[in-house]
Amino acid sequence: MSAVAVVSLVLFVSGLVLGVSAMLHGTERPVAPTVAPHERRSEYDPASEPSPVANRASLAALAFGFGLTGYLVDRSLGWPWWGALLAALAAGGAAFSLQSLLIARWAIPSARADEPDPRYLLQGTLARVTRDADGNGTGELIYELDGHQCVLPVRSLDGSALPRGTDVVIDRVEDGVAFAELWATVEQRL
Repeated sequence: MSAVAVVSLVLFVSGLVLGVSAMLHGTERPVAPTVAPHERRSEYDPASEPSPVANRASLAALAFGFGLTGYLVDRSLGWPWWGALLAALAAGGAAFSLQSLLIARWAIPSARADEPDPRYLLQGTLARVTRDADGNGTGELIYELDGHQCVLPVRSLDGSALPRGTDVVIDRVEDGVAFAELWATVEQRL
């Protein structure tokens, strides 16, 4: 196996890994929250806007395009190493350009226009009930966010009692009241 084929395979696999990472983690820059999610306004934050060029997805496209083309050209066409390298660079550059264009023309503008529903910003957050919530009554829960403990009134999502000390999962926050369900119930569904 030639050096071009080996380098191409390494870049191909790296591109796949980076692509999956970009799918799972996104391309936005993490921004440290200054207020609790249920108190945030849904305003556009330019500091969290990713670069259309320098991000995981574009680098993944470059590595994937280079790796796939380099390997196929080297193994199938029998071109000299510099020909396979040039073809791989051209394909990788084209994939990088198209991915960057896609982010610049579609992903960033749609993220600017996106208005997240503030009720669901804490959805899936684990919390502990600190004051009983009987049936449809209101109790209190505590959860941790960025190293800070936050307290919210809580009501049961399904009308069941939430006894003190119980672990719950927040579904939504409406008018400053968290609607939660028992962690044991959620765990059974998983």
